[in-house]
Amino acid sequence: MLEAGPEFEPGRHQRLSSLLEDVLVARRVLDSARHDKRLAEQQVLRRELLEALEAYAEALAQVGAPLPPRLRSEIDLYRGLGGRG
Repeated sequence: MLEAGPEFEPGRHQRLSSLLEDVLVARRVLDSARHDKRLAEQQVLRRELLEALEAYAEALAQVGAPLPPRLRSEIDLYRGLGGRG
């Protein structure tokens, strides 16, 4: 969690929270689509999740926060999948 200090900006915390929420929503949407959507639709949702993950990772880097290993692995996974199912 980000602590209040001379470098703490409430806008940064709100942006990180918003980006994390985008990641969580994209995960839920993809998870619910795994069984009832066509492969092409799932690929679009995977790309959207990857974009959300990358935006969150970039925001973490900008504030000097470490990227959790799970997020790094998830980004690598979806990058590796690319256009595949």
